[in-house]
Amino acid sequence: MKVHHYIVMCLVLMQTLHTQAQIETIVIHGVVKDCKTKQSIQHVGIKLSNYPAATIVDSKGEFNFTVPKKPVLKLIFFHPAYQSLIREIKTGDSDTIHLIIELATKSNLLDTVSIFSKHEAETLVGKPNFSIYDFDFYEDKLLLLCAERSLDHAQLKLADYSGKIFSSIELPKQSGTAKNFFHDYEGYTDVVCEDTIFRIDVWANELILNTINRKVFNNSVKPVTDTAAGNYYFSNYSEKYPSFNYYYLQANDSVAQLLKTISNSDLLKLYNFEYYYLPSRMQLEARRIADYYKTDVHIVAAMMSGFTQSMYYDALYAPLFVFKDTICIFNHYNDQLYHYDLKNKLIDSVKINYHHPKNWRDWKHQLFVDEPENKVYAFYSKDGHHYLKQIDHHTGKEIFTYKLKQHSAEKIKIKDGYVYYVYRPFGSTQERFLYRERIE
Repeated sequence: MKVHHYIVMCLVLMQTLHTQAQIETIVIHGVVKDCKTKQSIQHVGIKLSNYPAATIVDSKGEFNFTVPKKPVLKLIFFHPAYQSLIREIKTGDSDTIHLIIELATKSNLLDTVSIFSKHEAETLVGKPNFSIYDFDFYEDKLLLLCAERSLDHAQLKLADYSGKIFSSIELPKQSGTAKNFFHDYEGYTDVVCEDTIFRIDVWANELILNTINRKVFNNSVKPVTDTAAGNYYFSNYSEKYPSFNYYYLQANDSVAQLLKTISNSDLLKLYNFEYYYLPSRMQLEARRIADYYKTDVHIVAAMMSGFTQSMYYDALYAPLFVFKDTICIFNHYNDQLYHYDLKNKLIDSVKINYHHPKNWRDWKHQLFVDEPENKVYAFYSKDGHHYLKQIDHHTGKEIFTYKLKQHSAEKIKIKDGYVYYVYRPFGSTQERFLYRERIE
């Protein structure tokens, strides 16, 4: 990997964290209770909307949360057994705020009007005059990337789960073709366009766009995987190289620490041999380019030979997720699931094999996480149908398999026990609508 790229990435990230550390803060503390029994609730997660700050209540149901001071703050409370709650707080001149939060239990009753043996897919947002190309969750609403014909003339829409559109805004033509949403570590949804990147914000149900410098986005936003206990976890991953590192960096520190190296050793050997297969003239050119860009000549050679575009090359997929007080790395190349504590010490590792189905093509190299439920799902496709397998992130074992109703679902995301996706029925003139179905 390019050494100078890693150094630049660390410097930009440290500068960003230093700037965040200078922001005026406010302390919010209180207790979370069951709205009926009035008993305190343990293990409730708390997030600050659009900011990389989160905490968990203690064994007494109490919490103490230091967050950046703004005129209005939105706290999101979530627990697998309770309905999520969004609490809006006006800070005023206070430097400390006391809260009593009451959560309602989730209902597990069956639908009283259902006559089906299984839940059917539910259309959330669908209009005949535009298609949905991507979506993301914003508090208790949905952000939609839409277009009438193509993403050359894209629109952003804010909707609720009943399909009501609150606001809409067109992306500037000079931003280029819209590509996709990117949910960053700060909790924002960024829309990536061909020439511009925008950060989406919402004020009084109105959409607001702020331009992000592409270099800052690539160096200090996109590489950050998650945050926990004051640590920022990031990597120097490149889909064109079969090895990368996970690092962690504290906001008040100036040096990033290595957490784990992920490497496909067999593929790396083939990758490095590409240089020796080049003709002498191309080897000389590869050395010249590598010297100019201060990078490894083997990387240049693999690019020149087209190895990374061949059937022999498979980009690494070993994601990192944070589940409450545990950092998990799913290393699909040595078949191990690693667990780290919040002090970044290795707890243990367990064997995984869910990514080795009988037909290797079934595994789609994707894991989805239901954050409120603290559950992880592996994605498969077989005989034209999509499947989700819930994986126990403690043991690495398969729990159950769920088959999606629609065989050509796209842009899959999971939240609160539901799988959401964009779908256009095969052979239909219907536009691309947003659907969801309960995972059972």
